[in-house]
Amino acid sequence: MANTSFSRVITNLIESNSLNQISFATAVRVNQSQVSDWIAGKSKPSFETLRDICLRFQISADYLLGLKEGEVSPKFKIGNRRYTGSKLKLKDWIKGLILENCPDCESFCDIFAGTGVVTDALLGEFQHLILNDFLYSNEVIYKAFFQCAPFDMQKLFSFKKRYDDLNVDSLEDNYVSLNFGGKYFEVGDARAIGYIRQDIEDNKDTLNEREYSILLASLLYSFDKCANTVGHYEAYFKNRDIARSFSFELITPYDTLALGKSVDIFREDANALASFVKADIVYIDPPYSSRQYSRFYHVLENITKWEKPQLQGTALKPPVENMSAYCSNSAKIAFADLIEKLSCKFIVVSYNNTYNSKSSSSENKMTLEDIERILSKKGKTNRFEVPFKAFNAGKTDIQNHKEYIFITEVGKFEEVPTISSIVRSPFFYVGDKYKLMKQLLPLFPADINTYYEPFCGGGSSFLNVHAARYVLGDVDSYMIKLHNMLNRYAHSPQTFFDIISQIEEKYRLSASYRQDIIPQELKAQFVKTYFARFNKDGYEEMRRDFNADKSNMELLYVLLIYGFNRMLRFNRNGDFNLPVGNVDLNQNVISALNYYFRFCTQNEVLFYQLDFRNFLHYWNFYSGDFVYLDPPYLISNSEYNKIWSEADERDLLGLLDELNAKGVRFAISNLIEDKGQTNAIFEEWAKKYHVHEVSSTYINYHSNVRKEAHREVLVTNYKKN
Repeated sequence: MANTSFSRVITNLIESNSLNQISFATAVRVNQSQVSDWIAGKSKPSFETLRDICLRFQISADYLLGLKEGEVSPKFKIGNRRYTGSKLKLKDWIKGLILENCPDCESFCDIFAGTGVVTDALLGEFQHLILNDFLYSNEVIYKAFFQCAPFDMQKLFSFKKRYDDLNVDSLEDNYVSLNFGGKYFEVGDARAIGYIRQDIEDNKDTLNEREYSILLASLLYSFDKCANTVGHYEAYFKNRDIARSFSFELITPYDTLALGKSVDIFREDANALASFVKADIVYIDPPYSSRQYSRFYHVLENITKWEKPQLQGTALKPPVENMSAYCSNSAKIAFADLIEKLSCKFIVVSYNNTYNSKSSSSENKMTLEDIERILSKKGKTNRFEVPFKAFNAGKTDIQNHKEYIFITEVGKFEEVPTISSIVRSPFFYVGDKYKLMKQLLPLFPADINTYYEPFCGGGSSFLNVHAARYVLGDVDSYMIKLHNMLNRYAHSPQTFFDIISQIEEKYRLSASYRQDIIPQELKAQFVKTYFARFNKDGYEEMRRDFNADKSNMELLYVLLIYGFNRMLRFNRNGDFNLPVGNVDLNQNVISALNYYFRFCTQNEVLFYQLDFRNFLHYWNFYSGDFVYLDPPYLISNSEYNKIWSEADERDLLGLLDELNAKGVRFAISNLIEDKGQTNAIFEEWAKKYHVHEVSSTYINYHSNVRKEAHREVLVTNYKKN
């Protein structure tokens, strides 16, 4: 090991500067293929190129040519190792988001620190830093780079010199070579690795903890460069010749004492640590897939601990330990528990969307919606995203992969609507309870766990109710498809608005929320109907296109918004047949959509296309749950109410009696009297419960004018205090 090959020097130079062959070639003004040939030993650079390399990377020609043993090679930085989920290429983006969105902070906790590159990027920004990971190898690496303790670099150089002078072929076999030689490492490299590991242990008494950690971390980084793997140790390449390439190189430790930093390092379960650690910012980058890191990096763990256990299986793994709940179906529970325990000003969470992966082991155990819902209970949460190529072992083609950052300002929440500021559904659905919610909400329970609504319609009711969870149903399949469509866009509303804008332009529709494009002469001629006159041709073309392919819910939403009275109406052939209305997509619609999107990101909202009978039989109701019902009215002539019969009315009331017998709280809206008609069935049934009069005037969709007063009520099976 005394002579360092030019190939190894170039490889170290590339890796220690966090480059790849392409970026290195660009830096020294050559082609990537030339760099590849240098590393493979097929050729050498010209004199001019050697000079450029020395000047660009501030190294001597003697070192570059392997002639000067006294000059220590460029040393490993913390990001110079292969690690699944490493944020090395994202650290500057993450750093920028943290500095911009987390003001007035002095301490930073990296509670799933992994490679430690995020803490490394922020070392100069915070006074107090905390790193934690439950892998032994990562703990050693953190101590090596960051521990607030002195170290003697000359002493460490002397160890490197001895290891450089080793005659590998004269070394005896050892634990590493016997187990991993010819598999994870070339046999001679494995002997050298095992020898150096034992030598570090034998000299432990001559080293302080920081120096011991630096040597051990240097070994881990060094053998990672020659490991016969794709970057983790789940398996090794078989049936291939392994070239001898191990070279012991030192890491670059920080002099944190000279920098005046306070650094705490832990090897704890993150959920346990969260109970007693405090920091202004807590950064969370847990594992999300079923791949356990303690098994992925078992070779690093084994050589770090140096307990020399018996190994099992083809991958030569030690007995199981350090298994994370975040890699199991308990991930959501663990994450919610962690967030609840944290004491900090800001929570920053990294996430990627590999849960669409075709590999079950790579599939995420939590979704974007899970994370955002849990974080939103802790405080106001913003989401940021960037396209990023995901790591995989070559078997999965992960398309449209993105990395996400959530930043939660703890204790600060979005303003929620009060009874004086009721919000309306973005469907502006005929017959919704928007105008009645000020009367209804004071009659609803204040403490709702799960809110159930089997006739959810456009959603103006549930959007104004505060609950821990929302389970919503409707028999209208298109209504549920529309809700689910908007729910999908809740995390990317701009995508939805872009699609809507494209539809408006394609069909030449007005869109007053953006600009007024209706000619003044048309407005003057048709004072009350100019929207309908302007949009009629485009609307009818859009309606024909939808009826040709009824799967386009974005198109259906625009039809509804521009349609007469904004109704969902289909003929006997199943075609949408609503005529154009004297409305367009205005700022009220945009505001309603934005509130709907925020609501869905901050809450668990589930939609089901079910008949009310199936809906009420499907769920197990518990104490604290609440069911609100706004069924079609038996004595109304509205289009929506024509589907309702006396048999439906009796079935529904019978099911409510069953809920009452189980102690489930419910409230139901209904008409008892209207235009000389009486719903005797409901009136008689309601005598068993509490009847609350509701002041309203009913609007008939045919004429869109108010009719004479009628008797509308809310019936509850509980008495509101």
